Amino acid sequence: MEQVLPPAKLAALQSHGWTSVNSAAADAESFKRHLLTLAATLGTATRTRRRSVVDELVPVSQREAQPRSLSRTTGTGAQPWHMDMAHRPVPARYLVLGMLECSSGTAATELLGADLLLPDGLNEAASTEPFLVRTGAKSFYATIKGKGQPFLRLDPGCMEGATERARRLMTLLADLCVPPTYVHRWTPGSILVLDNWKVFHRRADARDDPTRSLFRITILGDSS
Repeated sequence: MEQVLPPAKLAALQSHGWTSVNSAAADAESFKRHLLTLAATLGTATRTRRRSVVDELVPVSQREAQPRSLSRTTGTGAQPWHMDMAHRPVPARYLVLGMLECSSGTAATELLGADLLLPDGLNEAASTEPFLVRTGAKSFYATIKGKGQPFLRLDPGCMEGATERARRLMTLLADLCVPPTYVHRWTPGSILVLDNWKVFHRRADARDDPTRSLFRITILGDSS
């Protein structure tokens, strides 16, 4: 079983912000071990708000969703563009996503180069308008685009505009009809590796896909 990214796949991750491989694992525990081994070659895996290193993500209704999560707003519908772990001062660098079982109707994961989202006319607001990034007792203020910051901080679930202009900015970004750079259509054993600083992602509409089950490992960046 291949447990590291081949050179060509690693080069694609570094240049495009994503790459994909496949696992021959026959059961969930073997599949998760494969994901963990691959993740270890990219950095240090971290526990998320779910207090787990390997999260299992399933579609949930708005009522069932955790506070400050995207599902609290979208439920099982299509998600807006976002990054993971935006609630940390330095968001996670990489995500390893894997799906052991799925069907042809499984909701896709869509990707967008982060540099393609912001129109020129919104750069100034993205650099200056403050957002309260809610993370319990350690909540903090930040802008989407920070000076010298190698990523755009974006997550409508945990970021609340601190000014009217900031709130309008988040609404504008959520409403932009920007087509994905890449659409990953899941197949059994498929693994998608993302550079969380280079690409935003979103889940397509999963209202007809209640059994969708996606494993996720979150990998720290510098000073995370």
